[in-house]
Amino acid sequence: LSALAREFGLNRRTVKREVEAEGPRRYAQRAKPRALSEAQVAHVERRLTVCPSIRGTDLFGELQRDYAFAGSYATFQRQLRQIRPAAVRDPEVRFETAPGVQTQADWAHLGLFPLGDEMAELHAMVAILGCSRAPAVRFATDCTRRTSLERLVTCLDDLGGATHEMLTDRDTAFCVGSTGDGRAILAPEWVDLAGVLGVVPKACRPYRAKTKGKVERMVREVKESFLAWLSGQRLPLRPTLADYDELARRWIVEVVLHRRHRTTRRVVGEAWADERALLTPIPARVLAGLAGDGDAAPHAVVVDLTQRLLGEHVEVRSLDEYEAAL
Repeated sequence: LSALAREFGLNRRTVKREVEAEGPRRYAQRAKPRALSEAQVAHVERRLTVCPSIRGTDLFGELQRDYAFAGSYATFQRQLRQIRPAAVRDPEVRFETAPGVQTQADWAHLGLFPLGDEMAELHAMVAILGCSRAPAVRFATDCTRRTSLERLVTCLDDLGGATHEMLTDRDTAFCVGSTGDGRAILAPEWVDLAGVLGVVPKACRPYRAKTKGKVERMVREVKESFLAWLSGQRLPLRPTLADYDELARRWIVEVVLHRRHRTTRRVVGEAWADERALLTPIPARVLAGLAGDGDAAPHAVVVDLTQRLLGEHVEVRSLDEYEAAL
């Protein structure tokens, strides 16, 4: 017995117990992970048919809410891989900022959606706080400078205020060109608005979209997660932009704010509650200038009365005077 124990690296008493036993040891069968029922599998297959890119966490939440699935997410994930193999993606390098320092914003182009009695091209202005990852989404039918600035202000108000700086790409809504050394020339309207909001406007470097990778990730989530979630909601008969804004707000409250971010390892809603105290509220006069349907209200422009008369009276002069001046 001692020789066997030394050979196999076992305790001598263990070897003795196995030798004196009447037969091989039998272990109780382990409980199998909770499998999906036929109705749950049918729901998953149906949702994957409607939206193949739907996230596993969203499917897991639907099964818990609508089909009383009691298993863990790991159990569900293993079974989901059999239905849809997971795509392997390379990890991305991200830069972290302190609370209240940076907000990133960008447009998400979503395609044709019902709007009123017809189909219209919808775009979503997406803004995200760099530290807590709390997002805000507002919809529009164009991406003009006026609309972009108005939607951006509304998103900042939804987030609870403005951070120290605002990072965007070099969209024509925010930039009018670049200098010889490649630095962005910001649009004057954007510079004026940033001064009123008390933020420092910044534009990412050309061909470096991942400089604002946090909002790029949220744009992807809007396209993959929100649109998948939207496909399971009941739309009004004649939906408006306000209806889409409200649906996006519901998606953020019900889905996004409950997630635990893999980088910060914090629940988004809890981190947002801490960061909101460091944000600068949007001035009331700026919010008052926004129309109820999302279109910016026209700003009053004071023009000197004498300027209105310019061009009314034309003085005819001889060509000889022009030649003498040359």
